[in-house]
Formats: sequence, C-alpha cells, structure tokens
Amino acid sequence: MKEVLAQIKSEMGPHAIIVSTRQVKDNSYGLMTKPVVEVTAAVDYDMMRLASGKPSKVASPTPMPDEAEVQPEINAVKFDITAMGSEITELKGMLQTLLKVNGVEEARENPLRNTLLAQGLKPSLVNLILSKLGDKATPQSVKGLLSKVVHADSHMPKQIQIVVGTTGVGKTTTIAKLAARAVLNEGLKVGLITLDTYRIGAVEQGRIYAKILGVPFVSVTSPEEFKHAVIQFRDKDLVMVDTVGRSTASDEHVGQLKEYCASLPMAKILAMPVATRDSEMEKIMRTFAPLGIDRMIFTKADEAVTAGTVLSHNLLYRTPIAYITNGQRVPEDIEPASPEMIIAMCLGEVQ
Repeated sequence: MKEVLAQIKSEMGPHAIIVSTRQVKDNSYGLMTKPVVEVTAAVDYDMMRLASGKPSKVASPTPMPDEAEVQPEINAVKFDITAMGSEITELKGMLQTLLKVNGVEEARENPLRNTLLAQGLKPSLVNLILSKLGDKATPQSVKGLLSKVVHADSHMPKQIQIVVGTTGVGKTTTIAKLAARAVLNEGLKVGLITLDTYRIGAVEQGRIYAKILGVPFVSVTSPEEFKHAVIQFRDKDLVMVDTVGRSTASDEHVGQLKEYCASLPMAKILAMPVATRDSEMEKIMRTFAPLGIDRMIFTKADEAVTAGTVLSHNLLYRTPIAYITNGQRVPEDIEPASPEMIIAMCLGEVQ
C-alpha cells in the first residue's frame, strides 16, 4: 500500500488521498492466485488550500513567491509532517483490513496451522491453503486440496535418462534401483554409463551393479566418449547415466554437464534427499535449472523426520516427482510417485 500511495501522489500530486479499496476476485490460476486490490484515489482540495494558505481556485495562475509567502511555506512543511503520521496510521488500518479480507489473519489463528508447520511446510504455503479453505479447513480438506495440485509423473519417454544432484544424495544407488526395475519387472534391455570418475570406487560400484543385473557398463571421461557410448547402446530400451556430485554445485559443474547433454535427447532427473531444508532446495534447484530438469526423485525418505519440504518444493517449482526412495535395498526401496503417496508421506501424521 505504501508503493500504491507513492504512485498515486506521483501522478496526482502530494495532496492525493486513498478514498477506498476493494478486493477484485481473479481465479485464473487456481490455488496460487494472488489477490488483486482495486484502489480509488482523489485529490483533497481542502488539504491543498490549508497547505497553501489560500482559498482553492481552479485554473488560477500561481504567483511568484515573495517574502510574505515564505512563512506559509514553512507552515506547509509542518502540516505535511503531521499529516504523514495520520497517513501511516491509515495505511496500517487498510493493511489489517486487507489481511482480514484475504483470510490471512484467520489462517494464522487456525489451530491447524501449527500442525502443518510442524510437518515442514512453508509458512506462506500454509497461510495460502488455510485462507483458501477458510472455515472448512480440516486435515481431510487440506489433503483433498493438495491432491488436486501436487504434480507427480513417473513416466519418462526418453531412451536416455541422466540423474544429477549434489554429492551424497544417492544417485548411483537410485540408478541401480531404476535399472533393476526395468530389467526384472519390465524386461527391458538396459545399458549403464557413468561420468563419475572423480569419486573413489564410483566406477567399480557401477560395474558391480551392472554385473549383477547382467547389463553392459561403460565409464566415460569426456563428451566425445559419452556420445560414442550412447551410439554403442543404440539398441537398448533404456540408458541410465550416473554423474559426479559436488558438495556445493557450481555454475562450472553445471556447465560441464550441459556439454554432455548437448545435442542428445534425454530426460534430466534431479535427485534430492527428502530431509533437505527449503532454502537449500531452492538453491540446488536454481543451480541445476539451466539443464532443464524434467523430473524429481526424492531420496532417503526413511532418514527424514518430516517431509513437508517436498510438498513446498513441488508446489513452488511444479517439476513432476517421478520416484521416492526409502532405503538401501536394490531394487525394493523405490516407489513410483503419486499425489496420494506424496501427501501421505508429507502429512501422514496430520489427523
């Protein structure tokens, strides 16, 4: 409202005032819609007359100031400073009114709010959900609303699937689970490629998984070698690609990954542990976004105390969740994601 008032005074003069505000409904974007407020403003000619010390006259020429008019100008400054305090009070009152109209204040008083926050959901998301539901907000209605907006899809039509992420998120084990599911459950022909020649034992770990599954395995160190490996696996139904991780992903690291992904159609999958804080999730997502992430796999659900950050991330970035992993067993501890499964994982204790 401060910005609105500043804009009004800039266009209409220092004596413009806000006459009224009202909320305009706009449901074009569903749950994520932000309220739109219409403001009516006018010029207070009485205030203008008091500030100038002269009767208000329309279209009267303004004379050049002389010594006799210096004092009214000083009085005008004192008046504006006094009026500023009343304007601030007025703005505070309008802000409180807007909060009540939009349901935010009621959402903060809802006892369900603390329960949802305890599950790890972002406060702004909780406020939005509860304000949308209003008096009808119950654990069941919250889950019902979320089930309509959570985005999950385990289907990835690309033949080549590359899994990226920071170090220690479980990329190699996740790839082994996906490859095992494809071979054992779907009868697909699978090939494994690793770009991770940095981590000690990474190549040997990948080779062991490939030997157990009876699938070919190739380790590459350059984009040219990677292209040759892909050509070598052109008869495979699915090619899974493991990548090196970094404790703090950098633009340089992502730039190197882009060289491998260039000119080859593939699904880019970002693996991230469930027990990751909101701020870290946002930083990681921004770092890997230049790759064009197609799917999310949230790992190590069994190690997380709460999982609400998964919901917050999904509703913020809208990247479909493909799988959830919940243990070290290959291939058992991985499950295709669905809205119902994600909500149960994140809000299962909310009754």
